[in-house]
Amino acid sequence: MKSVVLFALVFVCLGLLSAEAGARSLEVEASQAAVIRPLEGSDEVRLLVSFEMPGVLEEKSIDFACVSFDADCSGSEGALSFQAFALTKGWDAETASWGGSWDSPGGDWDNRRSVYWVGEAGDAKTVYLDVTDFANHWLKEPSKNFGIIVKVSGPFLGTFALRDMAAKPRLRILY
Repeated sequence: MKSVVLFALVFVCLGLLSAEAGARSLEVEASQAAVIRPLEGSDEVRLLVSFEMPGVLEEKSIDFACVSFDADCSGSEGALSFQAFALTKGWDAETASWGGSWDSPGGDWDNRRSVYWVGEAGDAKTVYLDVTDFANHWLKEPSKNFGIIVKVSGPFLGTFALRDMAAKPRLRILY
């Protein structure tokens, strides 16, 4: 069952099911993205990403929303897990840091809800996170749209980086 759900998630994120389902879809590039670490050279990494919700979604409901990004997990071994939370405080990609203006070191997020992507470690991965709940909340309360924070966990040896910072994460939406 888990493999069927994951398979459907990947297809929807790629936009392959949207035409058949008759749903409207759109893709939004991240308005901001930053990778932060507690110390230079640290293996602990967090990805901050925010998206501006398009006006066309005003007074609509999102059926499905998926964030995707390409990750480089070279040198990693074993299982790899990305966990995303909705941020609860604003940030700026130019000045984002582990300490920064956060109330808690490494970022401020709502820990009551999270989403996961789990896979085998390896060089190049495309990560897909179902953020439907977060995106619908951003539509209802735009003043609380601070984006997401993605934490990387193991057990694995190695590090994580966006494969290409110029290729920003994307938010794919079906509504």
